[in-house]
Amino acid sequence: MSQEMLETVIAIVSDHPDNTLTMINQELRVRLPGAPHVTPSTISNVLKGQLITMKKLEDVPAERNSERTKAQRRDFATWLLQYNFIYIDEAGINIWTKRTRGRARRGDRAVRIVQGRRGQNLTMTFAVNVLNGLVYHELHQGGMTAERFNQFLLETSLQCNPGQEVCFIFDNARAHGRAVEANLPAQFEIQYLPPYSPFLNICENAFALWKQALKTSLAEVRHDPLDQPFNERMATLAQLAEQETAVVTPNAMAAAFRGMQAYMPRCFDMENILM
Repeated sequence: MSQEMLETVIAIVSDHPDNTLTMINQELRVRLPGAPHVTPSTISNVLKGQLITMKKLEDVPAERNSERTKAQRRDFATWLLQYNFIYIDEAGINIWTKRTRGRARRGDRAVRIVQGRRGQNLTMTFAVNVLNGLVYHELHQGGMTAERFNQFLLETSLQCNPGQEVCFIFDNARAHGRAVEANLPAQFEIQYLPPYSPFLNICENAFALWKQALKTSLAEVRHDPLDQPFNERMATLAQLAEQETAVVTPNAMAAAFRGMQAYMPRCFDMENILM
């Protein structure tokens, strides 16, 4: 196989990663009609030599790296360098919140016996920044609504120094759509994250730390919370959820911010970013 054929095969795989070896071979003959014919097994060996292997396909929304989204990321990265900001987001938990990995003998599945009752969700909302770590948080039953979110913004604004210019940053979830109606003081600004860009929100890191600690705490509870009456098991979950907010420290958020900043050059250059 010539160098031109090799480069063409790699280009075909890049354009159509779901093509079979036969389909790659057919496309190769279309793109290079004068090239020698090769077999699918030859193409397979060539791909292995280039360290191109089979793996699970991931569907990526077309808008994730559209020119519009990349332009919004670039503008957001430029704006980000100019303000003091607080990141806000929410996450749902349930009494079934638990570790997803366990141990078993090789060849056996790791199985855990659970009850068939889920109970109502709790929603934790965080407001975090680099200086303070966890600025403010709320835990309530049920999902987030526009009214609850706007009230959370007002409560968070009370935690800030009077006269300090602050910007609240959050995604464009449905419950966040009426944030402009929150009647915040004049020194507070609202900024929506670009779509498909969770890597620009350090609240994602805060929730990852918090959920990991919460799962560990639930696993260490000696009795099975699912065997408790509803009110008692929800109280257990709420108590542990509040307790584990301590992991959202200034050091942790500073590390998350440094990780987020690593994406800034790629946003400025309008690169494709896959998560």
